[in-house]
Amino acid sequence: MPTTKHLPDQPIMKYVHPADRLRPWFGLATGLGALVIMLAFGILGRDFGTLKHLQALNDAGGWLTISLIEASAGILALLLAAVALGERIERGVEGPHYISLIRLTARGGFATIAPAVSFDVLKVTTTSVAGEGLVITALVVVQIALLAATIGAFAFMLSSLWATLRVTFVGVPESAPEENEAEESTEVRS
Repeated sequence: MPTTKHLPDQPIMKYVHPADRLRPWFGLATGLGALVIMLAFGILGRDFGTLKHLQALNDAGGWLTISLIEASAGILALLLAAVALGERIERGVEGPHYISLIRLTARGGFATIAPAVSFDVLKVTTTSVAGEGLVITALVVVQIALLAATIGAFAFMLSSLWATLRVTFVGVPESAPEENEAEESTEVRS
């Protein structure tokens, strides 16, 4: 069983960089921005609150949620590969900041998938709704809110992933050591 003596037994959030604490707020701001824009375009449209509008939203939202679920699943798979760097973590090459960024990215991935799946479940369960009125309007608003939450969570996840990659590649040389040696040997001959 590996030991992690180099990591103190304290909550990981203590090691989160102050800039990284703002990443969830970035996702929230992006989601709120998407909500305002989608509601504005929906209200300005001719069919707001009608069954036709709900069907159009279901069609468009279905493609968006599927895309974001697949992207999030791909990023979560990449995170599993990053966690496979556990040997580097054990040696102390990667510290608590790196681990906290991986956790933030994973939380963003799951936060993206949850509203997207909720949107799809709501879409499937409301296809039998017939007629017009407040029920359709409420469904449109709820589905727009779920899409905005999905977009915001995806922005949060990408922001965290970017920070994780920046920390991962700090100190990594721009080229392979063999290339550097070959360049130096040709410069010495000249």
